[in-house]
Amino acid sequence: MAVTGMFLKGNFAHVVTLTGTQTKHDLIDRDFKNLELGKNPTQEDVAAIRENITKFIEKNGITQIVLNRRVTAGQMAGAAGTFLWEGILLVVSPVPLKFVHAATIRATNKKKGGLKTLKSKNPEENVPFDKAYDFAFEGLEES
Repeated sequence: MAVTGMFLKGNFAHVVTLTGTQTKHDLIDRDFKNLELGKNPTQEDVAAIRENITKFIEKNGITQIVLNRRVTAGQMAGAAGTFLWEGILLVVSPVPLKFVHAATIRATNKKKGGLKTLKSKNPEENVPFDKAYDFAFEGLEES
């Protein structure tokens, strides 16, 4: 079972793909880690993203994409880029999407943080990777 975690932030989708279970898992396809959506995307841009995502999913046998639930109200509400990413992924993804809230990640970190063995050793320098990793971890089966 392979699961892709996506951390959407602005015009970027940071990507981490894990295979295995929450207890024992590995990173796959480390080269596919960032997707960028232009500030004013065209239909051609979206078609290219769809093609890249579809090829990636087929190549790696991805069964699910897990991504951050966009904040919709308050000071930290999601930006337009994140909103566009959500819409594009809802339309083009050939596998199910699962939206996960940041509070779920915090709860998992309290209960199973020790199982997240592939996180960066220096979290300050690799925040997008670690957040995408957290979302992928949420999609893995418990063992």
